[in-house]
Amino acid sequence: MANWKLTNEDLYLLVKMLGGKVLIGVSNPFPHYGENELEKEWERMFKKLHGMELVDYIDGELKFDEPFIGAMWVLARSKLVAEVVIDEEEQSLFYFSDEIVVECMKEDESGFRIYTHPAPEWTMKQVIFPRMLMGIEDRTVRMNDLLCLLPRDYDQYSKEQDIFNLDQVRINNELGENSLLVKQFRRSVQRKIHSNRLMVFYRSESEWAIEGVHVLSSPSYNWTLRMVNKDGIEWLHARQAAGEVLVKEITGTFERVKQKQQVH
Repeated sequence: MANWKLTNEDLYLLVKMLGGKVLIGVSNPFPHYGENELEKEWERMFKKLHGMELVDYIDGELKFDEPFIGAMWVLARSKLVAEVVIDEEEQSLFYFSDEIVVECMKEDESGFRIYTHPAPEWTMKQVIFPRMLMGIEDRTVRMNDLLCLLPRDYDQYSKEQDIFNLDQVRINNELGENSLLVKQFRRSVQRKIHSNRLMVFYRSESEWAIEGVHVLSSPSYNWTLRMVNKDGIEWLHARQAAGEVLVKEITGTFERVKQKQQVH
């Protein structure tokens, strides 16, 4: 499996060179650069790639290492990108093509390790799904009720390992002060073991759209939190989950994307 270490700047310039307009997960690192400053960045990048034996200048033309430039073409043209975040620390971006998947695993604030994987189906089953489920033990489901949460609130719950706005959660869900559902969810947040996230970005006509799911595990219960849009507001639908149901919530993210792409 080929792999290379590249910076945010390297990736942005390479995708731009290949005509890519958007690189999901990597913002423009040169928003205020002038033409001369950008020229220096191009020179720096090509010198670096030459030192890595990924590009050479032959007969007046740039000659790239074929597996490397093939991976960069996938980044530039991909219409399906999956982001996996494990415990708010480990982040990988998977760029899909028909033949291969290119993974950009974040190593630090300035760079990624780039890997190539086989066909999309293989990558989903052998890399993405196992990573989302790693370390999560099966737990008994006690309640099947749905809890609606705001994504930005859940992010804070996960970081602080507590719910800072219990009254608002009860109001949003029309639940009483002694709601067992809220108590069980809060207990899971307080005893959090893992908090993982899968986001799938897909091109729909001229716009990008998103499907996603979070997985929260604890010694008490496991929860899946599916992204939904209701009346123009983004929500997370949280439910206790175990076994096949938990797995299907993760795999279902890609299934929903596939269905929506077929419609368009």
